[in-house]
Amino acid sequence: MSLDTGYAEALIIYNGRTIKGVGGGVCQVSTTAFRAAFTGGYPIIERWPHAYRVGWYERGAGPGLDASVFSPYVDFKFQNDTPYHILIEAYANDVAGRLTFKFYSTSDGRQVTISEPIVETVIPHPEDKLEEDPTLPAGTRQQVDYAADGADVTVKRTVTRNGQVVSEDRVFTRYQPWQAIFKVGTGGETP
Repeated sequence: MSLDTGYAEALIIYNGRTIKGVGGGVCQVSTTAFRAAFTGGYPIIERWPHAYRVGWYERGAGPGLDASVFSPYVDFKFQNDTPYHILIEAYANDVAGRLTFKFYSTSDGRQVTISEPIVETVIPHPEDKLEEDPTLPAGTRQQVDYAADGADVTVKRTVTRNGQVVSEDRVFTRYQPWQAIFKVGTGGETP
């Protein structure tokens, strides 16, 4: 991934911090594709969660259904276990900040039931951290990372066909507690 190959900078999780990096935002694609495959009842071969609960990904779905990617180490993969092809269409709506995947295929009769997220072992986030920054004007305060409680989250999925259980599985995620970080200006005059 590089700026030269069409990727842009956005927020990424790197080395225990949320920073701007090339390819940030790609996880919106992997998360959306994961949810489409998961709700379609397809086997999930490889899925990695984010280090902490990212509120953006919890809108409408709750915690535990995110999928991060970081080339070449972390990927998302699912398997088409039907005898039919899948047509996948993706739609981006920049105004609404929405990405949609549509999977089209011949039905093999499967029905999918997904539980509400089960949130356990909540670990409160650490106290806010303040870091002095001489490049910011004195007295200014800039938030560069956001607090999130840690938790264990389980989402259960049952796939049935003709009233018979075909598969039961779960997605388990252990989110780390995450610290809010503020840069505090120690530089020249406040504007």
